[in-house]
Amino acid sequence: MKTYSINYFEVFNKIILQSKFYKNSIESDAETLFNEINDKIKDVFNINARIFFVGNGASASFANHMALDFSKNGKIKSFSLSDSSLLTALSNDYNYEDAFMRFLEIYGFNSNDLLITISSSGNSKNVLNSLQYIKDIGGTSIALSGLNLNNMSIQLSDYSIYVPAKTYGMVECAHQLLLHLILDRYMGIKEWEKKESQNMDSKNFKL
Repeated sequence: MKTYSINYFEVFNKIILQSKFYKNSIESDAETLFNEINDKIKDVFNINARIFFVGNGASASFANHMALDFSKNGKIKSFSLSDSSLLTALSNDYNYEDAFMRFLEIYGFNSNDLLITISSSGNSKNVLNSLQYIKDIGGTSIALSGLNLNNMSIQLSDYSIYVPAKTYGMVECAHQLLLHLILDRYMGIKEWEKKESQNMDSKNFKL
Protein backbone atom coordinates (compact mmCIF):
# COMPACT_ATOMS: atom_id res chain seq x y z
CA MET A 1 0.00 0.00 0.00
CA LYS A 2 1.30 3.44 -0.92
CA THR A 3 1.91 5.94 1.82
CA TYR A 4 -0.11 9.13 2.10
CA SER A 5 2.93 11.17 1.06
CA ILE A 6 3.58 9.17 -2.11
CA ASN A 7 -0.09 9.42 -3.10
CA TYR A 8 0.04 13.18 -2.58
CA PHE A 9 3.17 13.59 -4.71
CA GLU A 10 1.79 11.40 -7.50
CA VAL A 11 -1.57 13.21 -7.57
CA PHE A 12 0.12 16.62 -7.69
CA ASN A 13 2.30 15.53 -10.59
CA LYS A 14 -0.75 14.14 -12.42
CA ILE A 15 -2.70 17.36 -11.88
CA ILE A 16 0.13 19.47 -13.31
CA LEU A 17 0.42 17.24 -16.36
CA GLN A 18 -3.35 17.33 -16.92
CA SER A 19 -3.66 21.12 -16.70
CA LYS A 20 -5.53 22.73 -19.58
CA PHE A 21 -4.48 25.72 -21.65
CA TYR A 22 -6.65 28.23 -23.49
CA LYS A 23 -6.26 31.16 -25.86
CA ASN A 24 -9.39 33.31 -26.12
CA SER A 25 -11.28 30.47 -24.36
CA ILE A 26 -10.29 27.97 -27.08
CA GLU A 27 -8.19 25.03 -25.89
CA SER A 28 -4.55 25.12 -26.93
CA ASP A 29 -1.49 22.97 -26.32
CA ALA A 30 0.91 23.91 -23.54
CA GLU A 31 3.95 24.64 -25.68
CA THR A 32 2.10 26.99 -28.03
CA LEU A 33 0.54 28.85 -25.13
CA PHE A 34 3.79 29.24 -23.17
CA ASN A 35 5.58 30.40 -26.33
CA GLU A 36 2.98 33.10 -26.90
CA ILE A 37 3.03 34.17 -23.26
CA ASN A 38 6.82 34.34 -23.41
CA ASP A 39 6.65 36.51 -26.53
CA LYS A 40 4.19 38.85 -24.81
CA ILE A 41 6.42 39.19 -21.74
CA LYS A 42 9.40 39.98 -24.00
CA ASP A 43 7.28 42.67 -25.67
CA VAL A 44 6.43 44.13 -22.27
CA PHE A 45 10.12 44.29 -21.41
CA ASN A 46 11.21 45.71 -24.78
CA ILE A 47 8.77 48.62 -24.68
CA ASN A 48 9.29 49.27 -20.96
CA ALA A 49 5.68 48.38 -20.15
CA ARG A 50 4.44 46.77 -16.92
CA ILE A 51 2.95 43.59 -15.47
CA PHE A 52 0.16 43.74 -12.87
CA PHE A 53 -0.74 40.78 -10.65
CA VAL A 54 -3.99 40.41 -8.68
CA GLY A 55 -5.39 37.72 -6.42
CA ASN A 56 -7.20 37.16 -3.11
CA GLY A 57 -5.95 35.47 0.05
CA ALA A 58 -3.12 33.04 -0.70
CA SER A 59 -3.29 34.15 -4.33
CA ALA A 60 -2.61 37.72 -3.17
CA SER A 61 0.59 36.42 -1.55
CA PHE A 62 1.56 34.78 -4.83
CA ALA A 63 0.78 38.03 -6.64
CA ASN A 64 3.09 39.93 -4.30
CA HIS A 65 5.78 37.28 -4.64
CA MET A 66 5.71 37.23 -8.43
CA ALA A 67 5.60 41.03 -8.72
CA LEU A 68 8.83 41.01 -6.72
CA ASP A 69 10.49 38.27 -8.77
CA PHE A 70 9.50 39.72 -12.15
CA SER A 71 10.76 43.14 -11.01
CA LYS A 72 14.01 42.08 -9.32
CA ASN A 73 15.04 39.07 -11.38
CA GLY A 74 13.15 39.60 -14.65
CA LYS A 75 13.86 43.35 -14.75
CA ILE A 76 10.24 44.15 -15.67
CA LYS A 77 8.32 46.77 -13.70
CA SER A 78 5.69 44.68 -11.92
CA PHE A 79 3.03 45.57 -9.39
CA SER A 80 0.55 43.93 -7.04
CA LEU A 81 -2.17 45.49 -4.89
CA SER A 82 -0.28 44.79 -1.68
CA ASP A 83 -0.74 48.12 0.10
CA SER A 84 -3.38 47.52 2.78
CA SER A 85 -4.25 51.24 2.96
CA LEU A 86 -4.91 51.39 -0.78
CA LEU A 87 -6.84 48.12 -0.84
CA THR A 88 -9.08 49.08 2.09
CA ALA A 89 -9.59 52.61 0.75
CA LEU A 90 -10.65 51.34 -2.67
CA SER A 91 -12.90 48.71 -1.09
CA ASN A 92 -14.48 51.25 1.24
CA ASP A 93 -14.83 54.12 -1.22
CA TYR A 94 -16.08 51.98 -4.09
CA ASN A 95 -16.61 48.31 -3.21
CA TYR A 96 -14.43 45.24 -2.87
CA GLU A 97 -15.64 43.80 -6.16
CA ASP A 98 -14.19 46.80 -8.03
CA ALA A 99 -11.00 47.25 -5.95
CA PHE A 100 -8.63 45.57 -8.44
CA MET A 101 -10.16 47.43 -11.38
CA ARG A 102 -9.78 50.76 -9.58
CA PHE A 103 -6.17 49.85 -8.75
CA LEU A 104 -5.48 49.32 -12.45
CA GLU A 105 -7.16 52.64 -13.27
CA ILE A 106 -5.09 54.53 -10.71
CA TYR A 107 -1.85 53.08 -12.07
CA GLY A 108 -2.89 53.91 -15.62
CA PHE A 109 -3.00 50.40 -17.02
CA ASN A 110 -2.82 50.62 -20.81
CA SER A 111 -2.89 48.25 -23.78
CA ASN A 112 0.91 47.77 -23.65
CA ASP A 113 0.74 46.38 -20.11
CA LEU A 114 -0.07 42.83 -19.02
CA LEU A 115 -2.49 41.63 -16.33
CA ILE A 116 -1.98 38.27 -14.61
CA THR A 117 -4.84 37.09 -12.38
CA ILE A 118 -4.56 34.27 -9.85
CA SER A 119 -7.78 32.73 -8.59
CA SER A 120 -8.32 29.16 -7.42
CA SER A 121 -12.00 29.25 -8.36
CA GLY A 122 -11.59 31.55 -11.35
CA ASN A 123 -14.84 33.21 -10.29
CA SER A 124 -13.83 35.84 -7.73
CA LYS A 125 -15.84 38.90 -8.67
CA ASN A 126 -13.00 41.40 -8.22
CA VAL A 127 -10.76 39.26 -10.45
CA LEU A 128 -13.47 38.97 -13.11
CA ASN A 129 -14.10 42.72 -13.03
CA SER A 130 -10.40 43.37 -13.59
CA LEU A 131 -10.35 40.94 -16.54
CA GLN A 132 -13.43 42.60 -18.06
CA TYR A 133 -11.83 46.03 -17.64
CA ILE A 134 -8.69 44.90 -19.48
CA LYS A 135 -10.80 43.34 -22.20
CA ASP A 136 -12.74 46.57 -22.64
CA ILE A 137 -9.61 48.71 -23.08
CA GLY A 138 -7.89 46.26 -25.42
CA GLY A 139 -5.24 45.03 -23.00
CA THR A 140 -3.78 41.55 -22.59
CA SER A 141 -4.50 39.19 -19.71
CA ILE A 142 -3.37 35.82 -18.41
CA ALA A 143 -5.66 34.01 -15.95
CA LEU A 144 -4.73 31.12 -13.67
CA SER A 145 -7.69 29.18 -12.30
CA GLY A 146 -8.72 25.76 -10.99
CA LEU A 147 -11.39 23.68 -9.24
CA ASN A 148 -14.22 23.89 -11.82
CA LEU A 149 -13.62 24.03 -15.55
CA ASN A 150 -16.63 26.25 -16.29
CA ASN A 151 -15.17 29.29 -14.52
CA MET A 152 -15.43 32.78 -15.98
CA SER A 153 -11.71 33.59 -15.87
CA ILE A 154 -11.19 31.28 -18.83
CA GLN A 155 -13.89 33.12 -20.78
CA LEU A 156 -12.64 36.64 -20.05
CA SER A 157 -8.87 36.23 -20.45
CA ASP A 158 -6.63 36.16 -23.52
CA TYR A 159 -4.55 33.30 -22.15
CA SER A 160 -5.68 30.91 -19.45
CA ILE A 161 -4.22 28.02 -17.51
CA TYR A 162 -6.68 25.76 -15.68
CA VAL A 163 -5.54 23.36 -12.95
CA PRO A 164 -7.92 20.35 -12.69
CA ALA A 165 -7.67 19.85 -8.92
CA LYS A 166 -10.58 19.67 -6.48
CA THR A 167 -8.83 21.18 -3.45
CA TYR A 168 -7.53 24.70 -2.91
CA GLY A 169 -4.13 23.54 -1.66
CA MET A 170 -3.37 21.62 -4.83
CA VAL A 171 -4.53 24.49 -7.07
CA GLU A 172 -2.53 27.06 -5.11
CA CYS A 173 0.67 25.00 -5.21
CA ALA A 174 0.21 24.36 -8.93
CA HIS A 175 -0.32 28.06 -9.60
CA GLN A 176 2.90 28.95 -7.84
CA LEU A 177 4.80 26.37 -9.89
CA LEU A 178 3.24 27.61 -13.13
CA LEU A 179 4.08 31.23 -12.36
CA HIS A 180 7.71 30.29 -11.75
CA LEU A 181 7.65 28.28 -14.98
CA ILE A 182 6.56 31.40 -16.88
CA LEU A 183 9.27 33.54 -15.26
CA ASP A 184 12.04 30.94 -15.61
CA ARG A 185 11.15 30.41 -19.27
CA TYR A 186 11.35 34.14 -19.91
CA MET A 187 14.72 34.32 -18.14
CA GLY A 188 16.07 31.18 -19.84
CA ILE A 189 16.52 29.32 -16.55
CA LYS A 190 16.41 25.52 -16.83
CA GLU A 191 16.51 23.65 -13.51
CA TRP A 192 17.38 20.41 -15.33
CA GLU A 193 20.55 21.95 -16.79
CA LYS A 194 21.79 23.66 -13.62
CA LYS A 195 25.22 22.64 -12.34
CA GLU A 196 25.23 24.98 -9.36
CA SER A 197 22.64 26.63 -7.17
CA GLN A 198 21.30 30.14 -7.56
CA ASN A 199 22.56 32.71 -5.07
CA MET A 200 20.52 35.81 -4.29
CA ASP A 201 23.15 37.37 -2.01
CA SER A 202 24.27 40.61 -3.66
CA LYS A 203 27.94 39.79 -3.04
CA ASN A 204 27.74 36.60 -5.10
CA PHE A 205 24.52 37.03 -7.08
CA LYS A 206 23.86 34.47 -9.81
CA LEU A 207 20.64 33.19 -11.31
